[in-house]
Amino acid sequence: MTTEHDADLEMRFDLNVLKHLGLRMYTSLPAVVSEYVANAWDAWATEVEITIPQEKMTSDYEITIEDNGRGMTKDEVNEEFLVVGRNRRRDDGKDYVEKDGSKRKVMGRKGIGKLAGFGIAEIVRIRTVKDGKFVEFELNYGEMQREAEQGDDTTTTYRPEILGEGDTNEQSGTTVTLAKLDHSQRPREKYVRQRISRRFSVVGDDFEVLVNSEEVRGDERNLKGRCEFKNTYQETPIDNDGEYTVSGWIGTLPNPTPNNVEGGVAVMARGKTVQKPITFGVAEGGTRGQMALQYLVGEIHADFLDEDEDLIATHRSEVLWDKQPATQLREFLVEEIKEICSQWPKKRRDEQMEDIRDEEPYERYIEPLDDREKKLADKFLGELAEKGDYDDGTLGEMASYVSSGVQQKSFQKLLKEIEESNISNTERLVELFDQYEVLDAMNSLRIVRGRFYAIQKFEELIEESHSDIDDLHGFVSDNPWLIDPRWDYLDEEVKIREEIQKNFSDTDDDSRVGFISLGGTDTVRLVDIRETDHILGNDELDEFKDYVDYLRSIRDMSPIDGRDVEGYIIAAGTQDQRRVNQEVRRMKMDDMRIRTYDDIKDIARRSHKAFLDVFERKAERTESQMLQTYLDETEQEDGDSFGYQAAVDDF
Repeated sequence: MTTEHDADLEMRFDLNVLKHLGLRMYTSLPAVVSEYVANAWDAWATEVEITIPQEKMTSDYEITIEDNGRGMTKDEVNEEFLVVGRNRRRDDGKDYVEKDGSKRKVMGRKGIGKLAGFGIAEIVRIRTVKDGKFVEFELNYGEMQREAEQGDDTTTTYRPEILGEGDTNEQSGTTVTLAKLDHSQRPREKYVRQRISRRFSVVGDDFEVLVNSEEVRGDERNLKGRCEFKNTYQETPIDNDGEYTVSGWIGTLPNPTPNNVEGGVAVMARGKTVQKPITFGVAEGGTRGQMALQYLVGEIHADFLDEDEDLIATHRSEVLWDKQPATQLREFLVEEIKEICSQWPKKRRDEQMEDIRDEEPYERYIEPLDDREKKLADKFLGELAEKGDYDDGTLGEMASYVSSGVQQKSFQKLLKEIEESNISNTERLVELFDQYEVLDAMNSLRIVRGRFYAIQKFEELIEESHSDIDDLHGFVSDNPWLIDPRWDYLDEEVKIREEIQKNFSDTDDDSRVGFISLGGTDTVRLVDIRETDHILGNDELDEFKDYVDYLRSIRDMSPIDGRDVEGYIIAAGTQDQRRVNQEVRRMKMDDMRIRTYDDIKDIARRSHKAFLDVFERKAERTESQMLQTYLDETEQEDGDSFGYQAAVDDF
């Protein structure tokens, strides 16, 4: 039943603020949905149903988030929900909600989550029910933008269209509908469910979240139970006075973090993620210690970040680490991660050795040896186990080779002679280490295989083009050697990217996937990644030169700190014009280069082939049948994946 509207709804806003808080801060569906899930929690909902249709996207495609919380009256919609920037904790005089004697800590704080929908949708439609009354209204970004542009004042008064109001028999609750989505590819429900499971620690019996009627399960976020090694924390102080404490865990998975799991340590406050998983810049402990970062996951709860002083950025997904006590928390986590990385190789070695000892060749050939001989064999097997992540088949192969060698006394003799050899007898040492090199090369070949899989994944992302553009940005950031094989260990320096975005207003080009700023000891590389089908013109080259020249102009200041600055643009190619071609040549002389996606694929493939050529020569020089066999298997696997041999033959 609909009655005559006795009052309008009103929202006052600044268009620039709306763009910043809605369009720019929330650009992925999980981030958007999470804001409305948090609102449901604050409204004391016990169930949230997210509906993401799985049919092909059309003009009438819609996503809904429905909860059974307290709902809102029309007055509450006007006086609370439509007030942009309302601090409910301050206005209500408390930071929790109560029901039947129980309390929930409120997640919302800055009153901007209601704008999240505009990050991916043109229309946000809301229907809310409370005390037998309903009101349904629509927020239309296009209309809000037109009204703001027509007005003279900075602040605009917008009156949402009321679609209906009146009496109802419905239960209390709120439904948010996102319509006219700015997406060409249908969202994947599994991806959304996994991301939500990692963003909230409160999901469970008292707060059930479903995606297309399938519950977001605890095991989807229970990385803790899957960890091979872990440290746990329970009200652990991070400062000397014990004023600030944390709970949670940090651990390592048995295998490198899969694509659907964000590696690193997430920080949570009030049951919601406030810092997406990161490794806090830790890159110490030697090559073996660094490998642990590929396995690292964690979840730390630090409610003090969202108590009296707000230490969380406006977009609510990053902590303001430069402020105390957030700085103390960061220092605490850095030390914990370093400790885990330093201990990881030995723990891995011990764990892998247990697997090796279960292999039949070990029990058959090594167990009967005397203690001295067994110690020699275990020492070498332990070195192999510590170096890499071997699957069962590879472990068996290694154990079989070593145990056979020990049984024949040849490998035992090799180890003993290396141990006892006079360092002045260089010819004999070279011979001995050639034999050792064979087994070491086996481990190196695994790294080569891993890079080949990375090349394959990169080509898949390019072929998918717009469907996984965020994945492409992250993948290049994680694997900078794709752009230049010399860039093995470079960290992204976010402050450099932010410096560009702060000083230039034209960085939001539709064709730009994003910036990556890779820092080394002596050089900073600014990488401008464009869409996979984008062709660069002269204006864009001039624009990029301005970015690089600006960074060079602040060379002696933070965040450049005296380092050289190079520039790289990644795109499909450049316009075939004389002026453009001349400009490309000039830029190259000034350490600014254009890399096409085809260039990157070719460079990566050539680098891969160069590695294999080295191992071919090593196998030939050492006359190792085992190394040659493993190398042949590697090349065969590459060829089976996507015709590798045919490709390298073209070189």
